[in-house]
Amino acid sequence: MVEHNARIATKLNPWTAWTTVADAPLRGLALAREAGRILAWDEANELYLFSAQGEMLSTIRAAHRITTAAISDDGSLIALLTENGQPELHLLTSDFETQVVRPAPTEAALLSLDPHGRYVAVGSRLSTVHMISKYGRTCGRIDTIQPLAHLCFVANRAFLVGAAAFGMLIGIELSWTRDGTRMVPDLSWQDRLMSNVGRLGVSGDGGMILTSCYTHGIQRFDLQGRNEGSYHLGGTVSHAVPDFPGRTIAAATLEGELAILNSAGNVRWRTRLTRPVIAIEMDALGRFVVFGHSTGEILRLELFSSDSESHGPPPALARSVTSEGPAVRTSSGAIRQPDWSIPVVKSDDQAETAVIAISEDPVRIGLFTSPHRFQLYSREGRLLGEGPPMVGVGRILRTAPGWLAAATDRQVVLYDLRRNTKQRLDASLAELTHLAIQPDDYGLALVQERDRVGRITPSGRWVWKKELRSPVEDLAIGSEGSTAVTTTDGELIVFDPGGNPEIRAMFDPSDPPLIIPGRPTLAMGAAWITLSRRQQQLCGHDLHGNPLWNRPLPWEGWSLSQIGDLILIASAEGAVHAIDVAGTLRHEGPPSGLSSDQFAVDTQGRPLRISRRSVHLICSFLDGRVRWRAIGEQPLGPYAAGAAGVAIMIGRSLAWFSLEGSARPTNETNP
Repeated sequence: MVEHNARIATKLNPWTAWTTVADAPLRGLALAREAGRILAWDEANELYLFSAQGEMLSTIRAAHRITTAAISDDGSLIALLTENGQPELHLLTSDFETQVVRPAPTEAALLSLDPHGRYVAVGSRLSTVHMISKYGRTCGRIDTIQPLAHLCFVANRAFLVGAAAFGMLIGIELSWTRDGTRMVPDLSWQDRLMSNVGRLGVSGDGGMILTSCYTHGIQRFDLQGRNEGSYHLGGTVSHAVPDFPGRTIAAATLEGELAILNSAGNVRWRTRLTRPVIAIEMDALGRFVVFGHSTGEILRLELFSSDSESHGPPPALARSVTSEGPAVRTSSGAIRQPDWSIPVVKSDDQAETAVIAISEDPVRIGLFTSPHRFQLYSREGRLLGEGPPMVGVGRILRTAPGWLAAATDRQVVLYDLRRNTKQRLDASLAELTHLAIQPDDYGLALVQERDRVGRITPSGRWVWKKELRSPVEDLAIGSEGSTAVTTTDGELIVFDPGGNPEIRAMFDPSDPPLIIPGRPTLAMGAAWITLSRRQQQLCGHDLHGNPLWNRPLPWEGWSLSQIGDLILIASAEGAVHAIDVAGTLRHEGPPSGLSSDQFAVDTQGRPLRISRRSVHLICSFLDGRVRWRAIGEQPLGPYAAGAAGVAIMIGRSLAWFSLEGSARPTNETNP
């Protein structure tokens, strides 16, 4: 009976023990093999600590971008590299209490901790490795021919193995001076690799050193640096890690395969996952594998089971977080499905070049696709109407409360959203370049051929026209029938309701500003807001264009917009300032790395950032805290955000995510 049970226990029959999901796209994970703790970090700079059973033990959010992180095998020390202009090294306890914060070596890029949490090896792109004690003191330095991309401590001896991104594998013997204050590294051996290295893995005694060499498979070395051969899986191997004795190997490929091998390289089990693995770790005794996807999923794969029928399916069959079903809860947000999604175009090119706009009062979604096909949808996903045939080139959408305009360079169609009617503007246009609308009390402001500005009624009657001496940079409609333009000569020109111009401000011609309307009824409220991008200046002007206040910015502005009562200025790297019309800073956000972010406000008036990252649509607060995110199973295309929600092309379908509380499911389809 004992022998029978032993045979069952050694039979490889993997099953998914648990799955958890990070708040934001996952960036990495590490396993404390002795303590049974899993450290993970995501793109929102959230740091998580899980037990081996998948229980959330602790979470904390870093103030700056996490470059990489590591945890010692005994779980006593956690190390972070963060980036805030200059890299910083953070040493934390197992409860995320900060012990040390110090400047990291210049160009620091990777970390490794010794198993007992006594030393940190910090690798730099300047071809150096700095040894730092758990108290934050530098105790040694190693210079290498190439910058290292991977570092591993050998568990049972003072030895460090490193690999460059291409062409080099080294072994370093570590010793100490007699007084024990300095570490003395000694290059033991060095070997050339004719391949890129995606991952470095080492067994407990260093007798098995594995380099994941993509198309060259898994290359195996011993502790003396001798190549003992290679394992080939038939794919592009990006990750390979052994257990502590070196009996079992877990490997993953860029094609999305996960495989379990024995020490001889024989594949004992393999499966195809829904998406490639970005990080993988194996238990010291080879009992389970923990791996993560970029989408945020973290899974524990149990390798042995005596009763497979009572457990969940293997990962290849497990439900993806993108499949139909309720939202998957994360530690602070949710993985969301669209409130609705309906097919709207027939080709990928139409989806990629679509223009989307969201109006308020009432909430409507306008979709403009080639060739000049306009569709109008309700917030429930019902098709309300389509636009008439249009001529010209380009696709422009503009909104105002109760109105939406769709335009090409030659025609404008105006939609009355409250009455659900439309009319083509009865005017002859040529090369329309700028358009602003306010049909209830102003009409439309247009710029043709970049230098002819005018005001026109919704019925198509011109109120006034003016030809300027220099091209228009930006256009805005203000209060009391006023119009403002900025020109490439650096002028701010304000037109009264009859079209009489006043040049009220001059800017650097090499840096013509953007302009939006403000709120002049408030105390010190500006009627116009201008942004000088390269000059890094935001300026508020009264109704006649006279300066009221000036606010310097810490970076060059990329975009200028207004949401609710706030002015949003974003840099090309995605840093954001939210300022009121009196010039007071209300909110700010760190760089997101994207210039295409859009913004909205929640029900409490707090600004939200809507970002599209690969397969992710992420809604977060400006400080980086994720409110919710969605994962597209098809390519994410153009999108727009408004106070009511977010509309986005997912593949050839238009999808809607409400920002006003719970989702509103609908069974309606596109007629």
